[in-house]
Amino acid sequence: MIRLQLNKEGKPYIGKTLRTTLFLFITYIILCVFVSVFPYEIHDADSSAYSSIAQKLAYKPVITWSAPDWGGHGYNYGLFQEHPPGLLWITALFIRIGVPESSAAFCANFLYIFLSLYFIYLLTSYFGGPIQGWGAVFAYAFTPIFLQYLIRANNEHPLNLAVIAGIYGLVRSEESWKYKTIFIVSLIFAFFIKGIFAFILTILALVYWIVFLRNRRTFLFIFLTNLFALGVMFLFELWYQQITDGIGFWVNYINRQSGQGVVTGFNPFRKIYNLIWYLGRTIWFAAPWIFFIFYGAYKRSREKIPLLKDKLFKLSVVSAGCIIFWFSLFDRKADRYIFPAYSFLVLAGAWILFQLKPTLRRFLEKRKSMLPVYLSAVLIVFTLLRILFHTRFYRFINLWPG
Repeated sequence: MIRLQLNKEGKPYIGKTLRTTLFLFITYIILCVFVSVFPYEIHDADSSAYSSIAQKLAYKPVITWSAPDWGGHGYNYGLFQEHPPGLLWITALFIRIGVPESSAAFCANFLYIFLSLYFIYLLTSYFGGPIQGWGAVFAYAFTPIFLQYLIRANNEHPLNLAVIAGIYGLVRSEESWKYKTIFIVSLIFAFFIKGIFAFILTILALVYWIVFLRNRRTFLFIFLTNLFALGVMFLFELWYQQITDGIGFWVNYINRQSGQGVVTGFNPFRKIYNLIWYLGRTIWFAAPWIFFIFYGAYKRSREKIPLLKDKLFKLSVVSAGCIIFWFSLFDRKADRYIFPAYSFLVLAGAWILFQLKPTLRRFLEKRKSMLPVYLSAVLIVFTLLRILFHTRFYRFINLWPG
């Protein structure tokens, strides 16, 4: 979870990095044990469906995994075409390696969370240093959206992972092919998780290019990566049709999504309402860090704080804005649809807090050796509390349904 640092001889602290990785891996195992041992009834309809379908998929030949079926869940039968099956594959793999069926989807979700925290750290520390990276990780953990979706089986955390990792890979893509590969894999992963909504990563990549780069080489890389990802999706379509005797996936999936998402035609007033609705969601789910953005804007108007000169702040705010605007165009709404926007707003708010309170950096610097321990304790306590209060508080807000 920490970037390699150099000692006085110029050699990296490999031992410290390995200890931190091992410590957090043990934490991950502990969380998986919790959801396997303690009773946890799924109330969320999507999580219940994905977990049930993946459990049945795990016992079918892998060659047929391109075309899972509902299997009677919720009295639904036939092919599952709500989303591509990437999320189901990972849960099914967990079951194949011996994870209990009832908790496999939760364990997969924990994996997405840990990897998201890792890439949040990498992205933030690249611009602001390791201590600010740790600050962003803790800030993200202390949000309503993180706690509410800590134990779920749906596709919000993996999409968040794909977006954060993809942006990190793109930001550093000119350094080596290692970072280009991160962007490529993230985009393909997003397509397998969320289908056409993976284009939000493409949009963010293009916006990043327009705002920060504007060079031909990176634009060509983004363009070719999308062509490659679409080629992979075409190969998936061929696999799908081979298993289903000619039934296509993408046409049926797109028809289903367009029918659900654009139910009233293009009504500009409805889109404005959607935008306001999503902005209202950010006030709660990105709290308390979003309030530091407001406070920073106030301080800037009085003290001329150079907010827009910082690349991380500008990247985070612009990315969050693009995500919110994109999903406002669809009339089917849910808090979780703009999940990555909450993450970017947290990064922006945490950055302002670090600028306004330099003592916070010094506070964390003095305790940097214990930060993995503190993070582990936070995750363990939050998971136990989430399990304990699940039966009554599995959702925290429903004041403005839609």
